[in-house]
Amino acid sequence: MKRITIYGILLMMALTMQAQTSAKAKERVAEVRKLYTEAKERMAYNDQEDYPAKSNMEVTYNYMAPGAGPIKHYIKYYMDAVDDEEGILLGHKPYFVSDSYNSGARKLYEEYLLDEETGKLVFAYAYEENGDASKNEGRYYFYKDGSLAHKDVKVNTEWGAFFDEKYVKAQAEYLRKGFNFIFHE
Repeated sequence: MKRITIYGILLMMALTMQAQTSAKAKERVAEVRKLYTEAKERMAYNDQEDYPAKSNMEVTYNYMAPGAGPIKHYIKYYMDAVDDEEGILLGHKPYFVSDSYNSGARKLYEEYLLDEETGKLVFAYAYEENGDASKNEGRYYFYKDGSLAHKDVKVNTEWGAFFDEKYVKAQAEYLRKGFNFIFHE
């Protein structure tokens, strides 16, 4: 009887913790969606033809992949200028990166929203489309400490593996390092 009571208490504690985590995750998802909307609005403003001071950079690179043929990446960085108290430009910091590319008949698109203070990944979106019109799609929301808050993944199981949170974190870091290499920061 004591064992059943203890198991019942442990179960109640686990359910309570899950409910708290779930509420915390929902709150973080709402925060991230707001940050994403704000970033997209800034990006639309920067992409206007008549806006003279562009705050973005485009990089294209090509390579040959065994079994997939030629691959062309089109990466776009949106950034903020970083200056000191006197207005002297110290460098740039990316807040949003997109990468679109092909791999054989597959088309892939990824987005990464970065924390403007720390540069850590806040949100990742990955989309993959096959030549037969089937697709995979994933959204990954992260807490400020870098842990996963929530993911929403729709996967065509016939394809096998799809991007996971480990991949999107590594890819965001790779793209951020590429940016720093280009700007020598």
